[in-house]
Amino acid sequence: MFTCRACGFVRNPENVYDYRSLGHVEEMSNAARTGRLERPGREFHMGQMATDILGRADLDVLVYGAGRSLDNRHIAELPQVRHVAIADVMKLRDDAEFIDSNLPASRRFDVVVASEVIEHFIDPAPDLRALFDFVEPEGLLVCSTNLYDGGRLSRQSYIFVPGHTSYWSEASLRRVAAGSGVRVDFRIPLVATGFAGPRKRYVLFTRSAAVMDAIGRYFSTREYAPSDSPTAREDLLHEPAE
Repeated sequence: MFTCRACGFVRNPENVYDYRSLGHVEEMSNAARTGRLERPGREFHMGQMATDILGRADLDVLVYGAGRSLDNRHIAELPQVRHVAIADVMKLRDDAEFIDSNLPASRRFDVVVASEVIEHFIDPAPDLRALFDFVEPEGLLVCSTNLYDGGRLSRQSYIFVPGHTSYWSEASLRRVAAGSGVRVDFRIPLVATGFAGPRKRYVLFTRSAAVMDAIGRYFSTREYAPSDSPTAREDLLHEPAE
């Protein structure tokens, strides 16, 4: 494990989990935050927030690292949204346009949502820059992840979760963003007690000064960013076994 003394980024390069080894979408994570047909999950709330911030219609949205979440269907029902695609390391679903996240971005989107994705980046700075390439110049990328606060790693389980190779700090995200001409904003999501912990953040990226102003206006009347349903964990416990 390596910690950057300059920016506080923590890397755990041996903690790799190859999601391409999964043979079916049902083998992917079924966390309480995951969107279902009957109930939207975290990605829907992130996407809705982004569309409200942009405040315009006919938006193209990309759910990056969608996994088994069906939030793309809920996002598609938003009145501001024209089209929704999903990106992942492999194609296991046919319910939306598929973008291969292993390849360079072939086009850009007004809104990109990446929920619990950037901590899985194996080559962190280039992978984050590649994610920026999916975003329109006047678009908005919303990520959710935990931020490392410089505390004792032995007391923080996040970097030891299988597949978590990158533990970003505020400074490390700003450094990569600045190198790509991207602005960054950090917001605390409102989740049910015990879901996220004190280090969970939404990280909002944009190249646009106007979008940064829109982010400020959106949060001028809101203390927290919207996130999971307060009953999400209870709903998961009552779901029938697969």
